Amino acid sequence: MTSLQPGSPTRALVLGGGGAVGVGWQTGLLAGLCEAGLDLAGAESIVGTSAGALVGALLSSGRDVTDALAGLAALRQGVDLDDLDAGHEAFLGTVRRASLYTDSRQALREIGRAAEEAKTLAEDAYVSLFSLLDGTPWPPAFRCTAVDTDTGELTVWDESSGVSLQLAVASSCVVPALFPTVTINGHRYMDGGILSHLNVTAALPTDVLVVVSCHPLGSKGAGGGSLAASVTPEAELAPLRESTRLVAVEPDFSDLDTATNMMDPNLAIQAVQIGIRQAVHESAAILAAWTL
Repeated sequence: MTSLQPGSPTRALVLGGGGAVGVGWQTGLLAGLCEAGLDLAGAESIVGTSAGALVGALLSSGRDVTDALAGLAALRQGVDLDDLDAGHEAFLGTVRRASLYTDSRQALREIGRAAEEAKTLAEDAYVSLFSLLDGTPWPPAFRCTAVDTDTGELTVWDESSGVSLQLAVASSCVVPALFPTVTINGHRYMDGGILSHLNVTAALPTDVLVVVSCHPLGSKGAGGGSLAASVTPEAELAPLRESTRLVAVEPDFSDLDTATNMMDPNLAIQAVQIGIRQAVHESAAILAAWTL
């Protein structure tokens, strides 16, 4: 099993957002890499956004990442699929309307306002979907992102934030108009992926960076619900390629019909298998960077 050694170059892992399908795919990919002898849990910095927040919290806690599937089972049991479809459409409509604003911060505040006004399940019921993290200590290497609905500012939760892991991850996964905003210290928060699927700027400076994007690297953000419609994941990563040994992994969903709803938990098991298969092809490039 490959792991960090004293004096090794620093390593960071960024896990992007991508709904229930993204959770399944990342789970399969990481499990497959571990099976191939490459455990990414030893990174000094693990950053998760939305789907990546749940998977990253488990990975950095030393948990089996397949525990994330229990979270998807809770989603399947707690939220009707028709409500997921309706909420997903409402979310995409909210983002499209907000994208008309030229000021991105104003657009984020507009999305935040719509999120606060949306009729969804109760906040407590939503947070309980993440009960698999209840009582789990905050992993020192882990960070996750959320957006303050009032200010539109990106918030990065970490061990020093004084927020429970369950609550922080729940806030990172709040798809506006689909799930209720999460209240933390008097502020309301929504999905960090509204600003960026990846939020690579939240990662600490590092020698080696592995990025797992649930969306194609060349895709425009709006296609997956990101506000930054003019910024592709590749454009976000480009400046880092000059100073960091970077490996970026994107999904191959050619066999998966994701046009319906990336939040559909019924697609997650198929996405897990896709991730496991991709791990076979991606492991060599990641291993070469990881063992630099």
